[in-house]
Amino acid sequence: MKALQVRKNFLFDRTLVDEAQKILKKRHKNLTQAITLYLKAVVKNPEILDEIEKSANKRDGSFIGMLDGMIGNESYKEMRNEFYKESSRFE
Repeated sequence: MKALQVRKNFLFDRTLVDEAQKILKKRHKNLTQAITLYLKAVVKNPEILDEIEKSANKRDGSFIGMLDGMIGNESYKEMRNEFYKESSRFE
């Protein structure tokens, strides 16, 4: 990972910045404006961080990426018990 250093402890992934700049140019914005808008949004609505994190961590380009966020946090045992309850109901 090539890093782009802004200040001593302020590093960005260079490829990520390059990809973001292409998108921002299409929207007639620059990186400074994007970061400023992001910080304004976080100040007005801190819950937006959860949505941003989900979007940033979502896998793409594969079938499993479509399932991100669709599967709950149930444990295997809970899912198995629920399956058996539903399947016994149809017998």
